[in-house]
Amino acid sequence: MLQLRPVLTMRGRKSGRIALCGVMCALAMTMMLSGSVLPFATFCAPALGGLFLVPVAMECGMRLAWVSYAALSLLCVLFVPDKESAVVFVFLLGHYPLLKAYLQRIRWRWLRAAVKTAVFNGLVFACYGLMLYVLPIQAIVQEFAQTAPLALAGLVVLANVCFWVYDAALNNLVRAYALRLRPLLRRFL
Repeated sequence: MLQLRPVLTMRGRKSGRIALCGVMCALAMTMMLSGSVLPFATFCAPALGGLFLVPVAMECGMRLAWVSYAALSLLCVLFVPDKESAVVFVFLLGHYPLLKAYLQRIRWRWLRAAVKTAVFNGLVFACYGLMLYVLPIQAIVQEFAQTAPLALAGLVVLANVCFWVYDAALNNLVRAYALRLRPLLRRFL
């Protein structure tokens, strides 16, 4: 996978980097708000919203990408009507493209896969533990109360399969961005 390293040849203009961060944050926030309109987009919108942080990380650096993530997280909690989608963005899928850059540095493939799986499952249980027990969202609490434990275990397995598909897609999207879109973006910055 290509590394999310910044290239500081943006003609030395800080304004171009800040503008890129603002545009990407606006696109991510638009994705999160549009995800509230469609009931099946509870997980798709945060996954796609997090992808908009990849250009920020590659062009502006990880520090600005984490600051953008923090700003997006605050905006999502405040303004996204679907609170489950907002919490999934904040605690699970919004920061994964940035976290993946650090996890990719693990040399051994099996260890990297084990760490990614452990991180994902830990974040899933922390995210839903927060929604169920700390800040109870009544719709989620009722949904979990009506679901059989075996069905919940099946959902966790399905979530892990979806996570690995998302991880592979993220690899391909970062590569496509670096090879196709990055040269076009450089003309404007």
